[in-house]
Amino acid sequence: MPTFMQFDTTNKHKDQCPRCNAGKLRDWNALNEEEREVVRRLPTSAEFPVEERANQHRWCAQCWYEETAGALLDA
Repeated sequence: MPTFMQFDTTNKHKDQCPRCNAGKLRDWNALNEEEREVVRRLPTSAEFPVEERANQHRWCAQCWYEETAGALLDA
């Protein structure tokens, strides 16, 4: 059985940005309005509708890495 510290580390790794390792991946609701505007302008916006991205993707506000439900995308 994992200790609390091991569990905490696992969760941090899951939310940590794999590109920059400095930012935390956040969902649409965790982004402020200015960050959402940046997300709307990222190259991936042409590939997915805003509704899908808001419901299934996560972003790093440090480097704008985008994670989808099924794949990882670099902005």
